[in-house]
Order: sequence, then C-alpha cells, then structure tokens
Amino acid sequence: MNPILMTLALAAALTVFTYSVALRLGALMRLRPEHRLDRPWQRLGVLLKVGFGQSRLIGREHERSSGAMHFFIFWGFVILGLREIIVFGEAFSKGFQELLPLLGSDSVGGYLYTLVYNVFEAIVLCMVVFALYRRIGLRPQRLDLNIVGNVILFLIIGVVGTDLLYDAAKFNLIGLYGYSIHHLSHPVFGTEMAWAPFARLLAWLMAGWGEGMMLFLYQFCFWGHILVILVFLNLLPATKHMHILTALPNVFLATSPEGYPHTPIPLLNVEDEKAWEEGKLGIDRLEHLTWKQGLDLYTCTECGRCYDICPTYVTGKPLTLKWFNDSLHDHLREEEGRLLRTGHTDESRQLVGDVIGHDTLWACTTCRACEEVCPVTIEHVPRIIGMRQAQTLMHEAQPEELNNTFRGLERNGNPWGLGYDKRADWAKGLDIPILTEPPAEDVDVVMWVGCMGAFDARSQKIAQATGKLLQKAGVKFAILGTAEKCTGDLARRSGNEMLYQMLARENVETLNTLKVRKIVTQCPHCLNSLSNEYPQLEGRYEVFHHSQYLARLVEEGRLTLDPQLEGTVTFHDPCYLGRYNREYDAPRALLARSSRSMPVEMRRSRNESFCCGAGGARMWMEEKIGTRVNEERVRQAYEVGATTIATACPFCMTMISDGVTQSGREGVQVLDIAEIVLQSLRETREPA
Repeated sequence: MNPILMTLALAAALTVFTYSVALRLGALMRLRPEHRLDRPWQRLGVLLKVGFGQSRLIGREHERSSGAMHFFIFWGFVILGLREIIVFGEAFSKGFQELLPLLGSDSVGGYLYTLVYNVFEAIVLCMVVFALYRRIGLRPQRLDLNIVGNVILFLIIGVVGTDLLYDAAKFNLIGLYGYSIHHLSHPVFGTEMAWAPFARLLAWLMAGWGEGMMLFLYQFCFWGHILVILVFLNLLPATKHMHILTALPNVFLATSPEGYPHTPIPLLNVEDEKAWEEGKLGIDRLEHLTWKQGLDLYTCTECGRCYDICPTYVTGKPLTLKWFNDSLHDHLREEEGRLLRTGHTDESRQLVGDVIGHDTLWACTTCRACEEVCPVTIEHVPRIIGMRQAQTLMHEAQPEELNNTFRGLERNGNPWGLGYDKRADWAKGLDIPILTEPPAEDVDVVMWVGCMGAFDARSQKIAQATGKLLQKAGVKFAILGTAEKCTGDLARRSGNEMLYQMLARENVETLNTLKVRKIVTQCPHCLNSLSNEYPQLEGRYEVFHHSQYLARLVEEGRLTLDPQLEGTVTFHDPCYLGRYNREYDAPRALLARSSRSMPVEMRRSRNESFCCGAGGARMWMEEKIGTRVNEERVRQAYEVGATTIATACPFCMTMISDGVTQSGREGVQVLDIAEIVLQSLRETREPA
C-alpha cells in the first residue's frame, strides 16, 4: 500500500468536500436564527425511533418493501463506516485493524464484525439492485428517474462490490498462494475467511483465475474502493443525497417530537415598525427562512412520500410538497454563494411568483399529512404560513374572497360578520348560564362554542348536543356568550398574523379576567389555538375536545350508553384533532359504545387521515381547480360501505355533508360524535 498516494488522495478529496459543506453551512448561518435545542431527551427519543429506527419508512403498510430497502441500506452505511476506517488505515499501516480496540486477531469482536459487515455488504447489494429495479422498472409515480439518483446507486454497488472482491482476492492470495498479507487468525475461531461467508463464496468462484489476476484484483479493488468512496463523498453535498449528512441532525432538531402535539407557528412581532419598513414580516425572500427551514431544504430526499399523501395534489391542485421543496431547494442552490457573501439573494426574483406559484401557495389546507409521513421530519406548513404572512401583511395579495372574511373578523369577531350580539342565540331554551364574572367554585368548565357552533345552523346542533350531554352528566358549566370571539385560527393560517393576535389577545384578556382554567370545545381548530397557541400570549388553560371530555364522563359512569347506531359506521379524523393534537382514540371509544356493529376504518385514517379540505382557511376560499377535496374524502368513505360518516369537527361536518350531497347518494348520514352519543344515551335516546 502507498501512504503518500493515500495522503494526496485524502487531502484533495477532503479539501473539496470541506469547501462544499462549508459553503452550504455558511449559507444556512446567514438565514434567520432559531432555537432548536430544547427538550433534548424527547429529541433523542425521536432520533432513535425515526432516525435510526426508520419508523416512518417501515411503518406504512403500503410502503413496507421500499421502507425495508432503505432501512437495510441505511444500517449498511452505519455498519460499513467502521470498515472504511479499517480500509483507509491499511494504506498507512499494514495490519491496521490490529490497532483498533476489540478488533484484533485475539478478539472475538474482530470475527463478529467481519461476519456482520460481510453479511450486510451482501444485503446492501441486493437492496440497491432492488432500488434500481424499482426506479427503472416499477417506476412509482412519486419517484423521478434522474441520472444523479441512479449514479449514486451504482456508486453504492461500486463501494460494496469492490470491498467484496478485495476480500475475496486477499483470501485466495493467502490460502492458495501462501501470501503473508495480514488477516485475522485464531487457534479457536479460525481465520477471517471463515467468518466472511459471501467473500469466501466469491473467493471459491475465483479460485481458478490465477495468481496474477488475484494480485491485480487485490490492488485494483483496494484503490478502486478508495476512489469510489471519495467520489461518492464529494457528490453528497452537491446532490439530494446530502440528506445522508443532514438527515439525522434534522430529525433531532424537529419541532414536534413524535407523539406530541405540534408546536405552534412562531409568534410574529407585528409591532416591530422596522420589520414593516424593511418588509421583513413573514417569508418574502429566501433569506427570511430560518436556518432550520434551510436545513429542511437540503435534507429533502425527494422520496415523494408527501407527493401521494397530499389531499390537494391527489385532487388535481397545483401543489405537492415535493415540487414545493424542489423549487425552493433549487433556488437556494442557485443563491447560496451570493447568500454567503452578502446575506441577500437576487432582488429581481420574487419568492412567490417566480419560484412558487400563487395558486400553489394558497392550495395548502395545512393538514400536515406531508409532515406526518416525511422520513426526515421536514416541516412544510410553518414555511407555507410564513410565506402567506408576507403575501397578506406586506403585499395584501391574499385571495380576494378572504377580504370579506377578514372584515367580518375585524368588525364582529366571526368570519361572516354576523352580529356578535347573536352569538348565544343557539343556546335559547337550554338554560345554559353565561359567565360574566370570575367563576365561582361551582363552575367546572367553560364551554367554548366557536364561530361555527354559534352561527352555522348545522353546527349549532353539535353545540346543542354537547350542551345537553354536559347537563345530563351533571357538569357545572357556562358559556361566554357575546364575550367570546373567533380564536383567530383562520386569520393565522391565511397569514393575517396581526388580525390573529388582535382576536387572540382579546380572548386571552377575557378568559384571564374571568379566571377560566378549564375549557371544553367541539371545534379542533379552537382546541389547537386555545391549547397550543394561546400560551404564546400568556393564555394557559386546560383544554379538552368534547370527545375527550365526553369519553371521560362515560368512563366515570356519569353518562351511560346503549348502542343505538345501526349500519356501517366509519370515522373521519379531523386533522386538527388528530395530527395536530394526537387524539385518535377518544372519538373511537365513544363510537364503539354507541354503534351496534364495530366501526370500520377508511383506507386513510388516524395519523394518515385524508383532510376534508377546510383547513388552512380553505373553508373561506373557492375551490376552482381539480376535484373537490371533500368529494374525494366522501368517496373513500363509500369504499368501505359507510352508511354513517362520523366526525368531530364542525368544519369537517360542513365539508363532508356537502360532499355527500354532491354525490347524490341516498341513505348516508353525517353525524358529529356528540350527536351520536346523545342518541345512544340510556333512557333518553333523544334525537340530535
């Protein structure tokens, strides 16, 4: 071996690699700051589960084969990392492996590692061949057949193949021709060759090739292996395969650890006059991203799992988060040099318009299905909302139909602009008290009705059913009446952060003045705002979704149910109850107790539920492109023969009901979980 040649090769390759990585890290450091080192133990747990355990790849039923393929390739890289140290070390010191702790010739560890890496080399080789067949032969729609991706796969074949041939040639030179090349040898455990079954098989197949060929292969495969590794290393920073370097850090730095509610959108300082003057509210230019959002772009694997899970893309809208990421990533690659030097990007190119289409930006329902399946935990929705903030606050370029919605929120605290004095009319005749003073000890909980429950005729029935159930359970509760305003969810999701904060601060002041501590609401959007986002404004409350609270009352025996619901029942998971707040079981528990037959699950359910199409303020925007999202969701319910579609969100109720109406199918009803529970309540069985 040649230490001088190896030194020169390493110096050249590592210089180029260091420059490439430093360029990209430097560009990231020019982006906005962000703190990402809180909750270290939770983050470590996510890293072990999602990063090393590859749970998002092997956990999806219809992705098991490709997930297993990536799992073995990933762990092959991890295990073969030590092998690369040994191979590079051999160029500097014959018998370098002897210098490593636990891997010497008198150590069981050396033999075990030989067995493990040799087996994994064979596995990785098979997995890469399968990957090539899948990319070129099967060709799933979400995968792009690009040259770089295939080159990387062939380079992996080169890495593994040259190492197997190197070992095989070495074994033949030792065993057949008496060479004294260092190898592990032990009086009990035998030789290294005995512990490398696949390299030994190759050696047997090549036994007749002659001494000269073995010497050639030994040298050629050693240096070929080194060359392929160094080429591979320098391709990583320049391609999508940079995720090999950034994926694990990106998973560790994810906003919301697995199994926890989503962390809220960062609070925008709308009182910063300088930010208004300089146009720095929201994300209007590439440099307005945070460094973590930039890291997300570099980490995208282009696997396309967000491609076929997105309800907007599936229904023909101009949005798939894969393309969205690709566009921003390509823009970042083009601008990284300028960004590093000046901290700014090309002012002639607009982020929304030139890089991302206007319709693309506003198509998103913020359902976060894309984030749920992303194997490297890329956070798409906060970036989209940041771009909407810039469009709404700085350019007033929001969709035209939102203007009336904003005016309604400003004037009367609800999106329709209906008289706020009518906010408690839904409760007439129910004898529900209105809280006007700080609650006495005899008030257990405040019922937050929400705009839909207060003003929408269909959703009023949900509010009434919830109120009746609380009364029948003996819960001492009250409502706020005209003191309640919209939580501001739709304003925030449409980028109008100033309007959101105005509404939220008024609500926080009301709740804090009344010393409210416990809240129950039938709207998951209100639940998310009150529980997860109001703490940013000093509003801290214990908030329950009505399904959670009712399930607790049933468990405590304060409500007793007899199954009354007949037919085939399926449950539609609201995005803001499920993916945003991790509640999947309470509605199902109530449904199981209320139905005469076990509810069935739709193809897309629980954390992979298909959005109804109303989130992200889409409820107040026209859906002019492609198939309507709610109609697609109803079609999925019909696939399982549903005669009752149950849900737990007034927005979902509206969208699913409209979808059923549009389908023209008779005999299918859409009910909220509270209505179903009320129908099944023992001895009363009142129709909702």
